[in-house]
Order: sequence, then C-alpha cells, then structure tokens
Amino acid sequence: MLLALCPQNAKSQQDPIYTQYLTNLLSIQPAYAGISGVLSVAALSRAQWVGWEGAPNTNTFTMHFPLKSFNVGLGLSIVNDKWGPILQNGLYADYAYRIQLQPRQYLALGIKAGFNTYHARFTDLELNDPIDPSFAQNVNFRLLPNIGFGALWHSDIFFLGFSAPKLFRNNIVDDSDKKVYREVLHFYAMGGYVFFISESVKLKPTFLYRWSEQTPTYVDLGGNILLYDRVWFGATYRLMNSYALSFQFNVNAQLRFGYSFDLTTFHENMVNSGTHEFTINYEFQNSRRGKRYAARYF
Repeated sequence: MLLALCPQNAKSQQDPIYTQYLTNLLSIQPAYAGISGVLSVAALSRAQWVGWEGAPNTNTFTMHFPLKSFNVGLGLSIVNDKWGPILQNGLYADYAYRIQLQPRQYLALGIKAGFNTYHARFTDLELNDPIDPSFAQNVNFRLLPNIGFGALWHSDIFFLGFSAPKLFRNNIVDDSDKKVYREVLHFYAMGGYVFFISESVKLKPTFLYRWSEQTPTYVDLGGNILLYDRVWFGATYRLMNSYALSFQFNVNAQLRFGYSFDLTTFHENMVNSGTHEFTINYEFQNSRRGKRYAARYF
C-alpha cells in the first residue's frame, strides 16, 4: 500500500538509437542530403541488447544526392524498427538547400516529410493476467504522417548541426479506438572536427545530444583515429547508458564497411550480451557532378 502511494515514472526508448550515426545521419538530419556531392547509399543493421527476448532490432536504408549544383540535395530514408510485439516501418523524403558562407564552407537547411506505419500484436504476449484490458486489443495498422527540419554548418573537416526529425505528436489508438500512447518530440544536436596529427594519422572527436519528451536523454561522446585514409578505430561513451568500440574499413574511395559493439553500463552480463551494429556505404563517382565535398570524414 505504501508503494502504491509513491508512484515512479518509467522512461523508455521510442525512436531508434544508432552508434554509427555518422553513417546514418540522414535518418535524423535532413540537411545532410547531398553533402557528398555524388549519389551515396548506405545500409545499417542494429541488433540491440542481444540475448534479451523482444529487444529492439533496427534496419535502415538511406540514399541522397545533389542536383545539378551542390546547392540542392535530395534524400530518401527507409527504416524498419521492431521491439517486442511492436513493429514500425518508416519512409521519409529529404530536401536540403546549401548556402556557401566561405570557400569550402556551407550552411545547409533541410526539411523531412514522410510517414511511419505502426503495428502492435499485444494479444500475442504471454501475460501473468490473461484478462488484463491493457493488452486485450491489437494495433493492426496505423499511418503516422510527420515532418521535420534541420540545419547543418559544415566544411571538409568539421560539422555542427541541429535537427527535429518529427514535429507531430501522433496519437496511436488500438482496434477499439482506445488511445495506447502518444508520440513525443525528439531534438538532436551534433558536431565533429577532424584534427590532422600527421600525413597518415587523423583524429575525429564527435558528439550527439538527443533530447526527447518523457523519455531518456542521451549524450554520445566519441573519438575516432583514421590511419592512412583507410582504417577508422574509435570508441563512444553514452552517458549513464553504454560504451562502444567501432571499426570502419575504406575499401576504396567509394566503398566502406563498418562495425560497432556496445555494452551497457548496468550489469551487462546479467541483462544482455551487447549490441551489434553493421554498416555499408557506397558512393557513385561522377565527374559531371563536380568535386566531392566532405564525404571522406562525415
């Protein structure tokens, strides 16, 4: 009875989280579209908290390219995200306009528009109380349209940006039209810089700050070392949550592979056996598009 009089808030993850977010930046930052100066495609697969039944599993595909000039970029993001009985699929288009501030330095403004589809099979859960009304109805299909915006100041060796990928708080109702929950706003701040230690060694510190309503706030602090413009080694610490090691190999100027491994900071051996994330990125070289910008480091 005493515990019932002292309620506590429970916070949980709503949108996907990425360790190698630089490979997948278009998913949260529409101003990134066209930044490479060529057609660029990337895929990411994230298996979060392996060993925990119902843990999040996320797959994304992004592509973006400039138009005839570097000033305008277009992009497309496809997201498949599943956790427990819940499945979301997202499709978003991105538009970015770039303003040149100084030679090889730009301010990009972007907008994002699209939708998510939401499914929840609550009746498939094994319940301690089979007649619990909270899980009596499924959410078979809900279309959740949304828009977002972003800004990115960047050059070949640094970037600093802000974005809000979703501005609508969509209500989600079950098959009996009862409200299940409401989407919350997410805001991101991001940045990075490349230090040239020598001709063969470069250091790239980065950060990502994510704030969301009524859900945990995340701060990622990372650092990567680039050797001979071919191999990246790095580490990331997510405050009060997890730490990660990452590796990226540039096969050539067009093809890159990446891998990261995360461990939570709370008794990881008792809860899960870590998070695995794989990425692949390919850039189609085209001399008619002009010179490639900022694609090697960001």
